[in-house]
Amino acid sequence: MWFTIQKGSDCVSETIEAIGKTRIYFELHTYHGSYWMCARITDDLEEAEAGARNAQADKVGFGVRIARCTEYEDYGHVSRTILSRTLWRDGMVDPAIPLIMPVPGGDGLCRVPSDLRGDRAREIIATSLQRYMDDNRLTPLELLHSEAHALRLNDAGTTLQGALQKAAINQVQGSDVPVQRRFKELLALADQLLGELRADAKKAPVLACVSGGYGSQCAGLEAKHGTAASYHIFRALALYLADSKGWIGKLDALGHLVEEDLPARFVMPIDAILAEIVNATTTPNELTGPEHSDRLTQIRALVDLHAGRYEPPSNRASDGIRALNWLISRGQCPRTRSTIERRVVRELTNLAPLKAERALWNQAQTLHLLMELFRKTPPLADDIEMLETLEQRALRLINPESVTEAISQCRLPSEKVRTLVRIVDLMPYVASKAKMTEFVRAAWSPDDLVRESGGKDRPAALPVLVGMHRDVAGADMDADTKARLLGDLDATLLDIIRIDVLNAPNRSFMDRILQLMKLCAASPLPEGKARACAVEAVGRAVNSPEFLEPFMKRFKAEAERKQALLSLRTLLKTSGLASR
Repeated sequence: MWFTIQKGSDCVSETIEAIGKTRIYFELHTYHGSYWMCARITDDLEEAEAGARNAQADKVGFGVRIARCTEYEDYGHVSRTILSRTLWRDGMVDPAIPLIMPVPGGDGLCRVPSDLRGDRAREIIATSLQRYMDDNRLTPLELLHSEAHALRLNDAGTTLQGALQKAAINQVQGSDVPVQRRFKELLALADQLLGELRADAKKAPVLACVSGGYGSQCAGLEAKHGTAASYHIFRALALYLADSKGWIGKLDALGHLVEEDLPARFVMPIDAILAEIVNATTTPNELTGPEHSDRLTQIRALVDLHAGRYEPPSNRASDGIRALNWLISRGQCPRTRSTIERRVVRELTNLAPLKAERALWNQAQTLHLLMELFRKTPPLADDIEMLETLEQRALRLINPESVTEAISQCRLPSEKVRTLVRIVDLMPYVASKAKMTEFVRAAWSPDDLVRESGGKDRPAALPVLVGMHRDVAGADMDADTKARLLGDLDATLLDIIRIDVLNAPNRSFMDRILQLMKLCAASPLPEGKARACAVEAVGRAVNSPEFLEPFMKRFKAEAERKQALLSLRTLLKTSGLASR
């Protein structure tokens, strides 16, 4: 096995060569409630966008979306990034809803054993036999390429029949084909598959894969079986993985097969099985360890695997996992990455809390962390469905009850507003920020902020007002609301400076200017009308005999005067009010 990672080894040209031939095009999908239908395939994005506008105008189905597709020829796989989506029917779209592709000259139903190994058929197998597959830590590809696994399932009797019955019911919906007829067809197909596997085990036996010899074994099977080589490679992989314990054990075992110069067509079987492991219901639990972990940790483990930086729990890191990370990070497992992307969307759609702490503040921090994680993983950040799912989750969190609970421990008005502003900053995208901002506006009152800390001594409120200005200015919220809040704060600061400082009764001109400088030294004013007023007032004063003469008269000795002028200069500089 090859697993030493060298810096600079995955340059663009090497990566392109490693993943084989690719093609980029665009698809237009229409939404029909229980499925998406591919309505158009084109190399021109503008053509797809025009088709989407027409579908919306004609109200074709209930929605429309555009996908950028990357076809990996050697992998037999197409990855899809959703660029835009428009729905004209209320409600959430289940991310598990299938995409139906047109099948020329057929209905897409499985008729022969080889049909069962297609992508859609394997998805149905994984769903219909979910509990059996999870309990046995088995993937559909292993089941379909192993005589031992197929025989064990066949002996399970009612398990197989129940799964076939469920599949038959789903497949005949909307048609006049009797369920029982389709069930018998599937039962016969399962018998044919088992018979085929038994026959191949006798006439074309394969050996289990071995670490360090996977590439040469694949080449030998290719030379012997030609275009059918992938079928026999999967058989060898199923034998190899038969003794692996758990999903982590299988990941490690697959990693031990990685070699430096494997061509894409030989990586494809590893990628296909890895993708099915990722899609298994119990995989996130195993990725994060035997101890109960929250769903946020599980999603992070999936995203780390997508980026090729996954670390197993409890120091179980191995050469196999490191090699697998290297392979994924080079982009050589496109099917696995696509599966992880869809899996993450499904996990986010689940209404269960991402963390044990259900409070709005904790959940907002969780969503912000995920948003940053997605931004560091471009394929995730580029998918509009991924972003919309995160946004919808944020919107569900925000309601009067959750907001009231979030500020229930805040005693002061400034604490309440600051908490709400920080939650706005944590919200992932525009809609959730806008919804949360409504609660900020409802709690907003500069007069309350002044009364909180100043009481009758209004200048004492400057630190609170300046701090609030800093929090609002640094928050990621819509520009109009931010401008309004900052404008209110600036107007309040200006009012205090003009009325309560510069025009304070029973105080000399010199004392007013010194108070202004000291206040601003403790809490430098932000840019705005209040600061401009203070700068102008202090600038005139320090050059005016009305200020300087009484100030200097306070000090009798020459040395004291020099020291006082130095202190005044320092205070002026610290206050930020020196004229520029």
